[in-house]
Amino acid sequence: MKKKTLRVAFIGQPNVGKSTLIYQIAGGDIQIGNWAGITVDKHVAKISYQGFELELVDLPGVYNLTPYTPEERIARDFLLFEKPDVIVNVIETPLLERNLFLTSQLLELEIPTVLALNMWDEFTAKGYSLDIATLKKELNVEAVEVVGKTGYNVDKLLEKIIEIYRSGKKPKPFRFSNLIEEVLEKIDQKLQKEEFYKLFPRRWLNIKALEGDGYLAKFLKEKFNFDLLKCCKKERHYISEAYNMPPDEVITEERYKAVARLVKKILKPPSEVKRKSIQEWLDEIFLNPYLGLPLFFLIMFLVFKLTFDVSAPFMDWLEGFVNDFIGKYILLVLQSLHAPDWLLSFVKDGIIGGIGFFATFIPVLMFMYLALGFLEHSGYLARAAFVTDALVRKFGLSGKSTVAMILGFGCNVPAVLATRTLESPALRKLTALVIPFISCSARLPIYALLALAFFPDHAAVAIFSMYLLGVVVALFIAFLLSRTIFKKSLLEVPFIVELPPYRLPSFKEIIRSMWTPVWEFIHRAGTVIFFANLAVWVLMNIPYGAPPKETLLGKIATTAAPLFKPAGFGEHWENVAVLIPGFLAKEIVVTAYGTILGIEENKENLPKENLKFNLLEDLKEQITALVDAFIQAFKTLVNSITPLSLEVEKPEHQLIEKIKKLFTPASAVAFMVFVLLYTPCAATVAVIWQEFGFKFALFSTLLNLTTAWVLSVLTYQVLSLIF
Repeated sequence: MKKKTLRVAFIGQPNVGKSTLIYQIAGGDIQIGNWAGITVDKHVAKISYQGFELELVDLPGVYNLTPYTPEERIARDFLLFEKPDVIVNVIETPLLERNLFLTSQLLELEIPTVLALNMWDEFTAKGYSLDIATLKKELNVEAVEVVGKTGYNVDKLLEKIIEIYRSGKKPKPFRFSNLIEEVLEKIDQKLQKEEFYKLFPRRWLNIKALEGDGYLAKFLKEKFNFDLLKCCKKERHYISEAYNMPPDEVITEERYKAVARLVKKILKPPSEVKRKSIQEWLDEIFLNPYLGLPLFFLIMFLVFKLTFDVSAPFMDWLEGFVNDFIGKYILLVLQSLHAPDWLLSFVKDGIIGGIGFFATFIPVLMFMYLALGFLEHSGYLARAAFVTDALVRKFGLSGKSTVAMILGFGCNVPAVLATRTLESPALRKLTALVIPFISCSARLPIYALLALAFFPDHAAVAIFSMYLLGVVVALFIAFLLSRTIFKKSLLEVPFIVELPPYRLPSFKEIIRSMWTPVWEFIHRAGTVIFFANLAVWVLMNIPYGAPPKETLLGKIATTAAPLFKPAGFGEHWENVAVLIPGFLAKEIVVTAYGTILGIEENKENLPKENLKFNLLEDLKEQITALVDAFIQAFKTLVNSITPLSLEVEKPEHQLIEKIKKLFTPASAVAFMVFVLLYTPCAATVAVIWQEFGFKFALFSTLLNLTTAWVLSVLTYQVLSLIF
């Protein structure tokens, strides 16, 4: 006999532990997709319980059901139109009153509801107690004390889901003031005759009509040609006059009053007045107006250092494993088949090299998400956003944007992915657009090459000025876009940040917060990076064996060179040629100079006699190298408080001498500015494409190229008057 499927919607405010609770129930068997028309993750778990097939849907965390944000629209549309059988409202019990504001809206949907009183251990540890029997009676719901981190009472939660479904009892919504209730009754009488009346929960529809809900009004106009705003205009005006505020604000105030009355009945505070808690002591430090910002930059420095320093040994090992181990045996097979040199080069540098290049991003993303996951689940990330918000708000950004931007100094790829912590889609896009202007560590060798060639006595100043310029340009672009393209969308959503209690995250929580985005990067962005690497190989090697100037790369660079003459470095095709592979990765630029100028021989093919089949020995070497990577990473972790050093290999003297013939001091600075500001790398474009779509990635690329060209031209024209 086929089991009956029950659809259960898990909903709550952000960071209340919904996902953790579902994970405790279903284990790792969670399907990850996307909600229709949006890149917000959709998590669904399925389990069998007491003869039912339970489909647990993890709705996005929202503060209310007024659809200002995509997350709120998703949650509301699902509850209204998908009509789940049961709602599980996950509540952060230590912040009961705040969480019940969302509950007050869910009760109006007439769907059987279970309140999952999460973080019960923290609630009782503070000395609080709760009259759960009265809570259940007042709201006509079921309520279960749970602890998502440990799985405490999840079986009882499942029992209550089945129990309330079988009983079919609907929740009892909060009552408002007599005047509001009278007006709602009048609205109900007006709407009863309309064909859409029975499609929506009665009380919810009346309240939304009184509030003048624009999203609902648009829906009714399109589907039923009904003007909701006009129909209830008289009632809304009456309430506005009576309360001297808009109707939606009146309803919000009524909700808070109703919640406060309930909390007064059911919540018993600690009997003894305790001394200042550790939470309060920590907030006095981290939110201090003088200490808050310096501590934020110190913590982000440590995250930056741990992310990139600890991951470096694993990046090196992965690159060697793919190129020197896997690549070696693939080449051995091809050589045994007498494959031509061009095919060996294509496989080694185009295919295997592309996989190796892509794989090096995985460790840095893993460590970045582990660090951010710890900060987020510990409660600090919300406070970081709070203390930095005033600093960047004048530029159209928010405090959470600064976390992503600082990560950009190491690598723009994890920085773009870190924008997922931003709730507003418009703010996410704006932050993602300015991150590529932040100078990542891969640009450093280029700065060093030119600074040592033209400003050997002031190389450090020249390099630092590039990092500083990147920040200035990023803030200027943010300011410009926030007052033009994003002006309307940024104003719609105010900056709201909840300060959750400090807590020590569980290992499982941190691993889960790391694994999902890393996996998405692997199967989405990986394809783009791989094909970009193939494209660069084709440009640099067709026709195969030809001098650099005769390849496709050389011909394209020669054609495009005049565009860069106003910037001073278009007189020589070599300067333009290195920018093209530099789109794949900035690390390639210096190597490309060496190859094009004849400093380095093209070493893309190993001599056949050097490739010997010795699988066991090579495997031992890889295992030893992996162990060494762990040891090196551990040493770095232990010594993480030591100052960060941006090390770069000093370019060969011969290369510096040849570079001097391609630039003047003014054009060298202009070239550095262009490298700083044009598209950072194919991987960054790939993740922007992954997160925001192709058109947005194209716009980002064009924005970078345009800004880079304009400022490099201005730099050269001004400096040519000085040098």
